[in-house]
Amino acid sequence: MPGVRMSELTWQEAQAAVSTHPVAVIPIGAGTKEHGPHLPCGTDQMVVEELARRAVAESPIILMPTLAYGYFPAFIDFPGSVSIRPEYFMGVVGDIIRSLARHGTKKFLILDGGVSTFPPMRTLAMQLHNELGILVAVTNILGLGAEVEKEISEQAAGGHADEMETSNMLFIRPDLVKMDRAVNEVLPPIPGTRGPSGAQKVYVAGRMTTESGINGNATLAKREKGEKMLAAMAQDIIHFCNEFAKSA
Repeated sequence: MPGVRMSELTWQEAQAAVSTHPVAVIPIGAGTKEHGPHLPCGTDQMVVEELARRAVAESPIILMPTLAYGYFPAFIDFPGSVSIRPEYFMGVVGDIIRSLARHGTKKFLILDGGVSTFPPMRTLAMQLHNELGILVAVTNILGLGAEVEKEISEQAAGGHADEMETSNMLFIRPDLVKMDRAVNEVLPPIPGTRGPSGAQKVYVAGRMTTESGINGNATLAKREKGEKMLAAMAQDIIHFCNEFAKSA
């Protein structure tokens, strides 16, 4: 069963949709955050809206409008980047969910397109579960499509405006990608934070300090990689939503 978009429903239709579409999905993707000299500041929002578009076509969800602002402290030194303090960010998303829960929705998925946004959203999910008894799931952008990324990625390291993110945008909005400005620049790792397997042992807070604002090798990006990666990410979301909708 396909989903519905809340913005296209009347309030009566919204009330009826609660019983037929049990999962409300709230996409979060930065609408204005630096992505190097070659990608637009709205990259995260465009990617998360592409994933949401695919999910609503194949899952019984109520899709909410995208929240284009969040907690992105690592990028505040770059023009065009906006970050909201974590307590305000959690407050806004929490009130969106409380509003929907008031009228009967009991399952939520925060479709989180960020990395720094994940910890506060995970904390919020537990708080709302304890407060209201509802189930709030949160996507991990680093895990979506990870198996396919491992197969097709060629860069040695990355994480922002890199090979894969640039490939995604070459598929979604190639007209906004300036490949002639793409570079290979990687944040130097701090020794001891990761083990031989790549597992993170220690977290150290920091900012984006590369000159370009890129962490990874954006020059390796290709449209075909983006096509495969987006399909894998979307399928992970669709599979979860379909199972989540059926669960007790």
